[in-house]
Amino acid sequence: MAQTIIRRTASAMAGAEKARGAGALRGQDVKSRRNLRDMGFFYSAVIFFAALFVLISVILWTRLMVVNIGYDISRTNAERGRLIERNKRLTLELMALKSPERIERIAAGRLGLVYPSGSQIIEVR
Repeated sequence: MAQTIIRRTASAMAGAEKARGAGALRGQDVKSRRNLRDMGFFYSAVIFFAALFVLISVILWTRLMVVNIGYDISRTNAERGRLIERNKRLTLELMALKSPERIERIAAGRLGLVYPSGSQIIEVR
């Protein structure tokens, strides 16, 4: 029963549209075919895709720069660590070279210097 009602309704609507004819589209501006000589759509599409290409290129370039700067920071931090370690070693070496015991040993051994005796000391007033 429900199917017959739906069929009657559909057929009634189709008959009403036939009766109206093409008048339903009369008030609308509908082009049946695209004018192939109208290049506006083509130019708009070219401009759109060119802008899209430029946008994607800029995004990729900035991402590449961020990655490269990250690598540079990593290399610089590694070099900084090596330089800090070298600075520590050189500071220890400097302290060893400046130690009074080492200076005394070199003065006595290589240069033949000795502590002065009491008669060699002259007081200056």
